[in-house]
Amino acid sequence: MRADGASMAVNLQGTGQQRRIAWLVAVFAAIGLVLLGRLVWWQLLPNDELIALSLSDMDRPNTIPAARGCILDANGQYLVASTVQYRVAVSPKLLAPWQREQLTPQVAAILGLPEAEVAETLARTNTEYAVLGDDYSVWVAQQIEDLDVSAFSLEARFRRVYPDGALAASVVGFVDLQGQPQYGLERYYDRQLRGEDGVWRGITDSWGEPIMMAQGGYRPARDGTDLVSTLDRNVQYAAENILRDGIERYKAEAGNIIVMDPRTGAIVAMADYPSYAPGEYWRVESLEQYVNTAVSALYEPGSVFKPLTLAAGLEARVIRPTDSYDDRGEIIVGNQRIRNADRRAHGPTTMTELLAYSRNVGAAHVAAMLGPTRFYEIIRRFGFGEVTGIDLMHEVPGIMRVPGNPAWHMSDLGTNAFGQGISVTPIQVVAAYGAIANDGVLMRPYVVAEVHDGAHVERREPFRVRRVLSSEVAQQLVEIMADATAMGMQQATVPGYRLAGKSGTAGIPDAEGYENADVIASYVGFGPVPDPRFVILVRFDKPQRGEWGIEVAAPAFAEMAKFLVDYYGIPPTAG
Repeated sequence: MRADGASMAVNLQGTGQQRRIAWLVAVFAAIGLVLLGRLVWWQLLPNDELIALSLSDMDRPNTIPAARGCILDANGQYLVASTVQYRVAVSPKLLAPWQREQLTPQVAAILGLPEAEVAETLARTNTEYAVLGDDYSVWVAQQIEDLDVSAFSLEARFRRVYPDGALAASVVGFVDLQGQPQYGLERYYDRQLRGEDGVWRGITDSWGEPIMMAQGGYRPARDGTDLVSTLDRNVQYAAENILRDGIERYKAEAGNIIVMDPRTGAIVAMADYPSYAPGEYWRVESLEQYVNTAVSALYEPGSVFKPLTLAAGLEARVIRPTDSYDDRGEIIVGNQRIRNADRRAHGPTTMTELLAYSRNVGAAHVAAMLGPTRFYEIIRRFGFGEVTGIDLMHEVPGIMRVPGNPAWHMSDLGTNAFGQGISVTPIQVVAAYGAIANDGVLMRPYVVAEVHDGAHVERREPFRVRRVLSSEVAQQLVEIMADATAMGMQQATVPGYRLAGKSGTAGIPDAEGYENADVIASYVGFGPVPDPRFVILVRFDKPQRGEWGIEVAAPAFAEMAKFLVDYYGIPPTAG
């Protein structure tokens, strides 16, 4: 009886366990069916919740940033490039106490931050997102990635870098911290450089990582094109150094050096002082430092205008290269008495001597012989009073009063002949001298030679604006200018090379006229003759040491010319 009773008890116990197991199986089966049904409902059947999600989160576009194109010099060296930098963020809420303690010194060492600062950020246990730092390199980002801690995130951002620092800053411009292009090539070619951002539509997790993509909701980014400029970084570097040395030597406030190929209009160098560092564009004393004065600054050119007056006289056939005039020390044009700078009469004077010794009376004499119509017609042909069309931001056209303008007076004819009473930009003067050097043909100055869009290369061909002078007159004028340089402007010469040019010293007018002592000293020339390879403009504003363009600007011109003939390996052209 006892054995049978024990057996019955065991059977009853087994039956109870089987019933409990059966109940558990039934419960789990029911739960599985519910989950399966819910999954089918979400995946296969239309429902208001999923439709609402599709219309909101999945229709909200997410940006895939395009990489901004680079700017290179004529030799393929980078002037401006784009690089990826990273923001490092953390979700302290996801970190255990032991992780915070362990990670604090590691993260501080990687990011170069004080441990106390990192510890304070990681201790914000109720925070889902906190920024540890910005603008870290890919190498730093990789070290954070190697920690293999999901609480940290890396956000990639494109930034502009400048391998040569401030080199050619006024030409290239900059991109501000908000990603907006400012000044120079960055602004002028923004549409090409910025490319087109891509988009995708879907759902992201709390870190911004995609977890669900909408059908057809992806368009890749198209990166910006690269610009190959006409600038030569070696020539640009030399021009900036020569300009800076001259500024310091003569205690000038500002200045320019421009180097252009007269055969094409290509700008080889464009130095501007004062300048700035595009990578730290906010470190300036004045917003005026951003302005490229080579294309935006108006000034009276002074005597560098005299060769253009002779060009007009030769083209209109009112003078010949061998002509001379009687210099009596003064001349009256439109009731305006015009005198030579030295206040002296010089008697019979040739056209070459007029330029060599910079006679105001001679220039006014030629302009008077021409008359207003012919004088201004040819000066207009050189491009004064209009923009050159150079591919840089904020170019201004200058100011030139002409007959018909209410402010014009006959006396303007006499003063304009030697560069007074007319406002120009440095790039206009360079282009005009380039026309003389280029057999009388004016070329449009330009800074971008090629646009690279992947494998496609768009080459910008030199643009011929118009013929300003006949070939005969251009050659005559080049010889007069070269002879005048050798005769009276030896400070602008390079031994073994025949160069042509003209100095200028212009007063700076104010409300009282030209009573103040401030001047703009300049020298513009080209060479070597007879086949000029470069045009150079040198300009110094308000030098405190030295008074005349021939003593202040001409030596810098000679230094720049010497660099160029050596750099290009140009053989000597004179004994």
